[in-house]
Amino acid sequence: MEAALLAALLVIDNVLAHEGPPPPHAPAMVRELLAHPLEAQDAERLFLRAVPGGLVELAQRPPQAESRVFNEVLALYINELNNIHKELRETIKPIDEAPILRRLDEGLVSADQLSRVAAAVDAVRLEKVNAMFIDATLRFAHAARSATGFPTQAFQFDSPIGIVSVGSAGNDRHAPEAALIVDPGGDDAYERRPATGGAVSVIVDLGGNDQYTGSDIAVRGLSAIVDFAGDDRYAMEGPGLAAAVAGASLLIDYAGNDSYEARYFAQGAAAFGFGALVDLEGDDRYRLRAWGQGFGAAGGAGLLWDHAGDDAYSAAGEPDPYERGAGLSGAQGAAFGFRSMLGGGIGILRDEGGNDAYGAEMFAQGIGYYYGAGLLWDGQGDDRYDAVRYAQGNGAHQAVGLLRDESGDDRYELSFGVGQGMGLDLAVGVLFDGGGDDVYRAGTLAQGTATANGIGLLADGGGTDRWEISEGVRAWGHAEWYRRLPSVGLLNYSSSAASFVRAGTSLAQPPASPVAHEAIAYPACGEISSEKLQQAIAGLRRDHLDAVLEVGEALRCSADWPLMEELLEREPASPLAFWVALSLQTHSMRNEKLLRLLDSHPSCGVRAAALEARGSVAAAQAALGSTCWRLQAAARAVLERR
Repeated sequence: MEAALLAALLVIDNVLAHEGPPPPHAPAMVRELLAHPLEAQDAERLFLRAVPGGLVELAQRPPQAESRVFNEVLALYINELNNIHKELRETIKPIDEAPILRRLDEGLVSADQLSRVAAAVDAVRLEKVNAMFIDATLRFAHAARSATGFPTQAFQFDSPIGIVSVGSAGNDRHAPEAALIVDPGGDDAYERRPATGGAVSVIVDLGGNDQYTGSDIAVRGLSAIVDFAGDDRYAMEGPGLAAAVAGASLLIDYAGNDSYEARYFAQGAAAFGFGALVDLEGDDRYRLRAWGQGFGAAGGAGLLWDHAGDDAYSAAGEPDPYERGAGLSGAQGAAFGFRSMLGGGIGILRDEGGNDAYGAEMFAQGIGYYYGAGLLWDGQGDDRYDAVRYAQGNGAHQAVGLLRDESGDDRYELSFGVGQGMGLDLAVGVLFDGGGDDVYRAGTLAQGTATANGIGLLADGGGTDRWEISEGVRAWGHAEWYRRLPSVGLLNYSSSAASFVRAGTSLAQPPASPVAHEAIAYPACGEISSEKLQQAIAGLRRDHLDAVLEVGEALRCSADWPLMEELLEREPASPLAFWVALSLQTHSMRNEKLLRLLDSHPSCGVRAAALEARGSVAAAQAALGSTCWRLQAAARAVLERR
């Protein structure tokens, strides 16, 4: 049994290794974790790989700045910013920021827009530029705080980076025109606007109960807010707050009971860049409509890191086009990719202590979607997690999602299901709870479950725990086979102090989960003319999954063999080849020319479908020696039928 389990844990790696390469801009870490799924429990490793070292050192060892004259410190930072600003403009080609900002004002940026951004960005250089900006800004903020000779009157001047404004110790109002603002104290009001066109926008506030409004986002720019003290309010009317597309955006709040409010793409969100919100102490409130609170899209890493206090995180959601009964949150440690087009990013929410409350709807609380890695990592405290579905340690479509809670008496609730350690479609989902008296509630497909060759793990380190499922049997280690290969569902718990309830009935222990195979159901075929099918193929956008699926279904129902032969001769690696093989199966047709073309396709899944369409005993026996397990499984199916 142990050998079988170890082999089953390698299914994702084997399937993906025999298909095409990962999509553009997929994080290397995601593919590594899919190959070694049990390592997905290691939140610290994921965190340290994704977060710049300078930001990690800030928490471990705050910079100890020598006391220097303020004007000297200021001049040094302006010079550093000017050099970084020039480097940024060379690293990212000009892009049209206005449509991106308009789209973010209504929700998430589109895949087409991100593809154009990707073409403009030198990702390796940008990572270095972002790190330089973060390090220089942190050094300056601490140096300014301890500097001597701070001016007693407010003033501003022009500089190589733009306007520099120095505030007073009173209550000041700062307009968004300045590239750099330094304010020594007072209850100040700041209006923010997007940093675009390679611009730099930095605020360092040394004290007071301050208010920040406007839109705090960098699109081909660099943005930072460092606030040292006070009960502050960050209320954004426009997109962003510690958010970046093609650049970096940083918000660090050192003290106070703060509130953070925004609509979209905020509170630690990024695509092709880095966005981070770090709050070091206080009882804080985070409110968001969608896409933030540690959210990473393609090429981006988004971080929300709260060090202490009893905090509340709330993410609503925007309308779901598939009408699954809740809104799309995309928050609280979430990473999202566009299937067949762009891999996801890395999204992290880390809360180190306090009794915290997390509320969201769908795609939240440690969710990775399509080559993304999402992490919600909570340290100490009695915490509550509420969501609807696709949440609380869920990976979907070649992704990794992890919710890790180190200690405390915690409560996890999914009003529908699909989460709490659930892997869906070649993905890994993990919920790890280190200890405490915990309660787990969900509907279905939860608490250590997997489908479509996913891996789902729920591990509880001890305590008097209660496990509740409101319906069905798809829970508590249930896993369903797909592609004739296994999925893996694991529930690890302390048997001496656990109670189980299913549909209102108490159970002594989880019932044995029978082997289940997911039925592959295709819609009924409709009529489509060869002319219309040819037009659909000619106009197909290969990088749009829905379009590929729609044309593929039409091909499956078609019996136009000359058209299919022409398609594969023109494009031997066509993404439509799988549906050609299904068409042969649907019509019980053995077309040797098509079968030879399908046999040379780079996808093992296509070759496996062709083998089943051919139905040859000799071909099946030869395929048993393949390193591709999908082809082996298809060969066994053929031999069993014959």
